Amino acid sequence: MQQPFPCANTTAKKFFNLAINQINFWNFILNNNSEIGQRYAKALFELSAESKSLDKIEKDLLSVHSLITKNNELNMLIKSSSLSRENQASLMEKLLKKMKVSPLIIKFIGTLAVNGRLNIINNIIEEFLKKLAHHRGELTAEITTAVPISKDINKSIVKEISKLTKTNKIELKEKIDESLIGGLIIRMGSTMIDSSIKTKLSTLKLIMKGV
Repeated sequence: MQQPFPCANTTAKKFFNLAINQINFWNFILNNNSEIGQRYAKALFELSAESKSLDKIEKDLLSVHSLITKNNELNMLIKSSSLSRENQASLMEKLLKKMKVSPLIIKFIGTLAVNGRLNIINNIIEEFLKKLAHHRGELTAEITTAVPISKDINKSIVKEISKLTKTNKIELKEKIDESLIGGLIIRMGSTMIDSSIKTKLSTLKLIMKGV
């Protein structure tokens, strides 16, 4: 039997393939930026460690990140394609000098601008902070729950994570997601522990479909 509207199926396939190609393209861009960010962060970390200024660099980067997050004009400057790289570097240098950050940060961010990498500065800062936390033996874990947790539960979770990871310096960041219904999700780097009711219900639904 001939399938109805074969042209409609062909069009749907074209749109589907186009969507997949776009997803693959953006995944490539994101992964590429992440790798580049890691290389820049590693270089900055090594320079900071060599000059014994890790604490100062951390403080400066947090100040820069905070300013970028809150200042829309600075965001436009970083993402602007109308400004030349040299102009971006010059404007950033003036701003950073007013902030009285270290010469290493001024030179580093100037290099980012000249190399056309200023748009991934937040990614670089994040990677640097990860390296610094690892260097200090610290671990950042994120816990997502449907409702806020008490201090006692917080301490219990930190204690269990400490046993699991053999790490005493743990920072637990809390996040609320009411759609979880109950239970919790813990993320530590690429590791995730999901005991949420939402996930359990989704798993049960999939099992029932196969019955």
